[in-house]
Amino acid sequence: MSRVKQASLFSEPSAATDLAPIEPLRAHRARPLTAAQRRFNTLLKQIDALRTDLEQWQQFTDGHFRRVSSELLPAAQQLRERQSALAQLLDSHYDHPGLGKRNRADVRELLLALLEQMLEEEETPELIALYERHAPRARAEEERQGFELLRSLAEDLPVDLEAYAGAHNAEDFAEWLQESLHEARPRPRRERRARPAAEDPEQRPEALDSQALRTVFRRLASKLHPDRASDAAEHERKTALMQELNTAYASGDLLRVLELQQRVDARAADGLAALADAELKPYLTTLQRQAQRLRAQIDALIEPLLGIFPGRSARALSPQAIQREFERALAELAQTRARIEHDLELFADIQVLRAVLEQDRREAARPRRRRRG
Repeated sequence: MSRVKQASLFSEPSAATDLAPIEPLRAHRARPLTAAQRRFNTLLKQIDALRTDLEQWQQFTDGHFRRVSSELLPAAQQLRERQSALAQLLDSHYDHPGLGKRNRADVRELLLALLEQMLEEEETPELIALYERHAPRARAEEERQGFELLRSLAEDLPVDLEAYAGAHNAEDFAEWLQESLHEARPRPRRERRARPAAEDPEQRPEALDSQALRTVFRRLASKLHPDRASDAAEHERKTALMQELNTAYASGDLLRVLELQQRVDARAADGLAALADAELKPYLTTLQRQAQRLRAQIDALIEPLLGIFPGRSARALSPQAIQREFERALAELAQTRARIEHDLELFADIQVLRAVLEQDRREAARPRRRRRG
């Protein structure tokens, strides 16, 4: 392949065409692809795949969060309302004279289990008051044990534990402990580094990384400037292309800039293929950073969804897996709500509640039959 001068990449714009992806550099009989050219092709392929993934995740997450707002959250709120109603019903039956001592203990056990589940999701003053009414000692003992455990674990830390004067509450103690450790931590001494007398901004790593993007942008922008248009139609076309170019440059999207260049000049691909490895290196650096930014954008979209997949990384998830988990959660909410609705209807009658509790005790006390071998 004959060597094409860099200036030929920026010839006068031709008629605008649809934006097409950059073609990979191709080898010729007399000149196989160099390592830098192969890396260039690999980055083109990676960025194209990441662009597709980003678009798919954007579309999925937009629809997913709309469904969370319109379906999942209302279903969870309705379930919590029915759970609160059941808790209030069991509380109202607790002192009923027809219940009996043993049945009252069973009601208390059912009520505390329901309240503990609700308090794990959200603590409200009403739920806390109801829980403490039926288990004041249990809650106080739980807080005391948590405080004592945390205090014993902190004995080897460089902190004066006797200085703590707050409540015997694990949460308050943990906050005090964190503040005390921060105050006791020695500050590292800063070492002075010798700086060059005159630092050239163009030699900084960031400047070198953006060298290719800046070079292509400047030369292409000079050709696309609307003031150089010969008529109104050409002015409108160049204005639209210039807006696309500015957007791509502002976001550091070198590949988009190259695609715009290819739209303007059909010989742009030949110019890229003619670049020496040293000239191609800034392109590789900028494309690598662009691929990293795309990956970071995808990870940021997936990050809020990782809570339902503990221990999984963002790259191990797929929209299909999240969709399946979402449908499972919806079905589980519906089943739980149906069970609560059934209990509400059943337990409204104190006699029925008493009969259910007695039946449960008989079944729990019944010995299991051994299977015949």
